[in-house]
Amino acid sequence: MRTVIGLFDDREEAMKCYTYLIEEGVARADLDILTNDDVTDQPKLAHMRTWVPEPDVNVYLEGVRQGGTLITANVADSAAARVAEIMSGFKMVNIQERAAQLQQSAPETERANLTLSNPATNDQVLEVIEEELEVDKQQVERGRMRIYSVVTEREATQDVALRDETIKIQRRPVNRAVSARPDLFKERSFEMVEMDEIALVNKVARVIEEVSLGKEVSEQIQTIKETLRRQDVEIEEIKALLPFEAYNTDFRAFVNEKLAARGMAWEDALPGLKFGYQLATTEPFRSIPWNAVEADASKIWEKKNPGTWEQNKAIVHYAWEKVRSAR
Repeated sequence: MRTVIGLFDDREEAMKCYTYLIEEGVARADLDILTNDDVTDQPKLAHMRTWVPEPDVNVYLEGVRQGGTLITANVADSAAARVAEIMSGFKMVNIQERAAQLQQSAPETERANLTLSNPATNDQVLEVIEEELEVDKQQVERGRMRIYSVVTEREATQDVALRDETIKIQRRPVNRAVSARPDLFKERSFEMVEMDEIALVNKVARVIEEVSLGKEVSEQIQTIKETLRRQDVEIEEIKALLPFEAYNTDFRAFVNEKLAARGMAWEDALPGLKFGYQLATTEPFRSIPWNAVEADASKIWEKKNPGTWEQNKAIVHYAWEKVRSAR
């Protein structure tokens, strides 16, 4: 695909070109009209700097700033030459001439920005432009992980066996003789200690797990897919412009088959044939359709031959079509 750009000072002329491109089969979706008074066009105009080389883009943008209209057409490579030819037939601005005009009127500090690159200033040189894929790497943050400690509480239970002593006094009847001794009735006493076990509770902190932060780095291959554009230069052979006499055979056959029955001789048809030949070899008449040529052609004809256009229109049209299709 190629993008063909046309700058027009006259908005009406630009719209005529736009309409004709659609009639010639260019899809509306592939056409764009850019002006300085439409705020929605500003991002598109700024984006032109990414795909139109400097300093050429400066001339286009300056033309729009001064009230001009840009038409861009995204077309197949095979159709680019035809689209450019159509645009040139609608008073399209000559970029080389406009750059020279802007240079003369611009301040010294701005003249460098309006100087066209060497290939563009040479009518015999076209640039072959190709996009290359450049892939760089940038670190981006995808997320973070943070660890922190929190304190929670839970109830814990544990069974423990505790010893519980209880002193019991036992009495039992006895009938036994006792020998007499001096300390027999001496006061005496005995003690017994009652011992119990109670639970002693203590808390012991133990490390049961360790949590740490670390990074695991791995590399993966990612395939980058992009559509790269290339602007090629195609060579088209254009047939040499033949003189009027080279078409005499065809023109005479036309007169004999179509006009002789109406009583029109070769000499009567000759002015119309020559006028049609002139239109077909002159811009912009050779690059635009007949419905756009006819209005201007009739005015030119009527100035020299008042009241005779209708009877000569078919003759002029035939000569124009014959010469134009032969190139």
